[in-house]
Amino acid sequence: MFVRRPSFAHRELPLTALLALALSLLSGALAPAPAAADIRVWETGVDEESGEVTDPKEHRWLDLTAFAQPGFVLRFADENAGRTDNTFLLQRARSGFKARLTWWLRMRMEVEFAPTAQLQDAYLELTPHPWAHLRVGQFLVPFLRAYQFNELNLGFLDRPIYTPQSGFRRSIRYLSPRDVGAQLSGRIGDLTEGATSPVFEYWLGTFLGRGSNQIENGDDAFLYAARFQLHLLGLPEGVEAESDIARNARPRVAVAGSLYSNCDDRANWNRGWNADAEFRWNGIYASASFVWFKNGPAADGQFGYDFCTGSDGPDGNPLRFVSRGAHMQLQYVLPDALFPVPGQDLELLARYDWVDANSPFDPDSPILGGDEDSPQYVAPETIDNSDNPPTRYRLTFGVNWFPTGKQTLRIQLNYQINRETEDMVTAEGRIRGVRNEIVWLQITAGL
Repeated sequence: MFVRRPSFAHRELPLTALLALALSLLSGALAPAPAAADIRVWETGVDEESGEVTDPKEHRWLDLTAFAQPGFVLRFADENAGRTDNTFLLQRARSGFKARLTWWLRMRMEVEFAPTAQLQDAYLELTPHPWAHLRVGQFLVPFLRAYQFNELNLGFLDRPIYTPQSGFRRSIRYLSPRDVGAQLSGRIGDLTEGATSPVFEYWLGTFLGRGSNQIENGDDAFLYAARFQLHLLGLPEGVEAESDIARNARPRVAVAGSLYSNCDDRANWNRGWNADAEFRWNGIYASASFVWFKNGPAADGQFGYDFCTGSDGPDGNPLRFVSRGAHMQLQYVLPDALFPVPGQDLELLARYDWVDANSPFDPDSPILGGDEDSPQYVAPETIDNSDNPPTRYRLTFGVNWFPTGKQTLRIQLNYQINRETEDMVTAEGRIRGVRNEIVWLQITAGL
């Protein structure tokens, strides 16, 4: 066995292409934009002159929604990095609508068109009271805080590295953002604007467990997810966005925990938990999380997982392995004294995230998992293996420019440093120290 260090040849930067893209994004960003996040095309139960709601029971509306995220990725990577191409990309292109059909029933529909048409959100939601909402259809699974943000409202260009992303990474592979099922949720506490008393949120969901746009449940097992969040100092303004562009005048703190159980398409029982926290105040947004899973066979059909016998390891026995991930991030919307441009905002961002998608389960160290000396350890063979990728951490630094001061129109520039902390072992030898950095420029433009 020999050690082969990766080679990296200097590549000429496509400056002309990058400059052309930047100019086109700037010209698009400076175009007039609507003040609201959506376009309301129909509404009843409001006064035509003042726009105030005259009859809450008759207040119905229909909003059109749409956004696109074109960009350019410049890679500084060697031949072992999985992807080495510099490329233009259309990360997302979505359109849809949301409507209030009556005072107790809402509807949401959203379709993704990049690269092909696929259904995203599609659900009906009964809303008889703020503490009791019942949602049925396809929507975001209530487990990770990162998945509570619609892609239009993300602070960084992608979610933390432990969440799978098609075309970029696959670990932790079974954590699909959306699924088909039903969910009971609600908020309990003082929900008036500016209130500072605690607000408790909960989500209880049951899903098919096969990801989005899958309507068959061949193993008769279900995905169960529960999430509980406490806003210690009241609900923040702009809670739907992964930033504090709303500039909350009072500090807002939230802590949360969640549970997850599913039998995945590899016949592994994925049971895990997540803990996270976030802070918002005067343009500062900070968050952190830790997620942990134990994977393997479900003995005696726990939770009805009779077909969840586990995937076999090299020795022919069912694998038992641990998956983990964590992140910490800090964002700051500059005050007027540092960015004195009326009607615009500039945000600085930094994030550290880490993922270990596959480590042998060790009863003596259940949280940390086993290491290379564990009997069931299998070294990763490729960087993009969906079942056994190498342990990885990432550093991301970025800037967001909001030309209209709104979350729905922004130009983002991220620089990402990717490092693998686990060696890959191939037929040619052991590979370590893969270089895999990218510069990512993107515009987000939504209604």
